[in-house]
Amino acid sequence: MLALVLATTNVANGNLAVPFPFGSPQAPQPSNMLRTEPLPLLRRRNAAIERFEVAAAAAAAKIASTLDYEKYPKLFAAGGLCASITHLVTVPLDVVKTRMQVKPGSFDGINDGIAKIYKAEGIKGCMMGATPTFLGFMMQGALKYGFYEFFKDSLAQNNPKAEGGKLPVPQVMLAASAAEILGTTCLLPFESIRIRMVSDPTFAKGMVGYASKIYEQQGMKGLWGGAVPIMCKQIPFTITQFLMYEFASKAVYRQLASAGVQDASAKFGTAITLGCGLISGISAALVSQPGDTVLSVMNKKAGTSVTQVLKKLGPGGLYLGAGARCVHVTSYIVAQFLIYDSIKRLCGIPVAGEKAGSKAGAKAAKAKPAPAA
Repeated sequence: MLALVLATTNVANGNLAVPFPFGSPQAPQPSNMLRTEPLPLLRRRNAAIERFEVAAAAAAAKIASTLDYEKYPKLFAAGGLCASITHLVTVPLDVVKTRMQVKPGSFDGINDGIAKIYKAEGIKGCMMGATPTFLGFMMQGALKYGFYEFFKDSLAQNNPKAEGGKLPVPQVMLAASAAEILGTTCLLPFESIRIRMVSDPTFAKGMVGYASKIYEQQGMKGLWGGAVPIMCKQIPFTITQFLMYEFASKAVYRQLASAGVQDASAKFGTAITLGCGLISGISAALVSQPGDTVLSVMNKKAGTSVTQVLKKLGPGGLYLGAGARCVHVTSYIVAQFLIYDSIKRLCGIPVAGEKAGSKAGAKAAKAKPAPAA
């Protein structure tokens, strides 16, 4: 009873600090350790996050010191420009090549084909499919050249064995394949429209008309249905194009540097690009010819499969129009590399083989005996 009276008096007087039962009930207070230090699990989590952030910052710094991100937009633009211009200029050759594939025996050669098409259809017939060619290869060239350089540089900086940015051949092939897949995915509908325009000029009117009618009759498969043969054509083409060009360029620049030629790129750059482009173009055309023939025949008649085309043509038939295509491909590959390398030089970006020549020159200078005193 006395305790109850004292507690009531304390509450009435506002004395809430007196411990219960003589004051108000006090909530349990957290200990100093719980207030100031995190739990062990939280401490481990914070430490892990801190280590991850440090590692991420170090990786970002390493990549930034290796990759020059400012150059890639220039390379994308250069690739789109060189591909679209060169394919537009060589459209007449492509028209003859496609007609020879879908209508064997119609022409005796390139000159005969151009003459007959011009006589029957005029300049419009010779430039059939120019619009989808220009637009399609503008996107394809930008993605192909730009991403090839980016993937190659990324693989080199992540590969400890890639001394001085030199990649093993399989990784160069991987970079070329990935870039070509991206470019070809954008090119494919334009290429399907172009082939249909060349092989069947009466099918519809204009690029939009052809695209609409193909989609109406075959759906998306009509525009992207040739994905397998065009990938079989373009991936080996791009791998061969870049590998042969870079191997040839490196060999030439090394030889010139070993011979004591200074600044070979400025003195002989155009001649080197021309010669190496010829090697690259011929090799790429021959490697990809079977896929190109299959694709042309498939687009001539809707619903034709790869197996049906192979049975119909046979091994020899896969190289129909190979001569015309070698001329066509080599001409635009040489022109592409001339434009591409010129833009790279204007932007201060080393061209293919130039670094290898510089290293060979430095080694030759070290090996050269010092003059006698």
